[in-house]
Amino acid sequence: MGRRLSFIFGRRARGIIRNNDLPKAIAFVDYEHWFISMEKLHGLKPDIQAWFDDLKEKCNIVEVIFFANFTKFRDKEAETKRIRAFTNKIIDTYNPDMYYKKDYTDFIILDNIYQKALTDQDAEMFIIFSGDGHFSSAAAFLRNFCNKQVGVYGVRSCISNNLKKSADWVVEVPLVNEGNYSIYNMIFSSLKNTMEKGSRQPTFTKTVEFVSSKYTVPTAKVRECMIDLVNKGYLIQTMELTRQKENIRVIRPDWKKINRDGIWHNA
Repeated sequence: MGRRLSFIFGRRARGIIRNNDLPKAIAFVDYEHWFISMEKLHGLKPDIQAWFDDLKEKCNIVEVIFFANFTKFRDKEAETKRIRAFTNKIIDTYNPDMYYKKDYTDFIILDNIYQKALTDQDAEMFIIFSGDGHFSSAAAFLRNFCNKQVGVYGVRSCISNNLKKSADWVVEVPLVNEGNYSIYNMIFSSLKNTMEKGSRQPTFTKTVEFVSSKYTVPTAKVRECMIDLVNKGYLIQTMELTRQKENIRVIRPDWKKINRDGIWHNA
């Protein structure tokens, strides 16, 4: 039995890496840039799931490392928990030396990039998630001397032009579907309030109508976001009996999944 399980898991692991012709990639994420810039410029939190989904279309992910000085975050535990849903490779760049408070985040990311470039021969692509121009020299080094492809993700209106010019391709966030984030928040808040007030059986249609009316959002857009949340498993539709013994289709939020993935601001 043990040999059979090893074969199954081994075959599955190989399939994850070699399931297509996309390049193997290592990603380095400046989470300070992502979180702080998204909040200040766009009023959003990073949508880590949306980023991973986009990344998987461009490469086979071998390793993803998140970097940040987490003392800058209002809720360090909540953010590290959100990240750990995707990877355990988190490097806290906080410098405890009270006499020398220089921010080492960029330096530590650069050091990791150069180490990987020199030691990991299998990686064909390096992903840099940052907008800082300090990374342009590293991108040029990876392309010109290590023959690596370089992709850059960064927050819109916050990416150095030098960094853009040094990469093979650039993607700006928020991604197109990240604009739905605020509407997700409206839907979850509405469902929670509705259920707390005693209406234990909210329906899809009634929820769409209520959110659209309360927040002045087009009905079609709310419906689109509701369908997306159902498809992703955040909302579950079940058949239940009313007090009048009538069958209705009810919406049930999967609060555990919602909280785990951090897609509700008030959670």
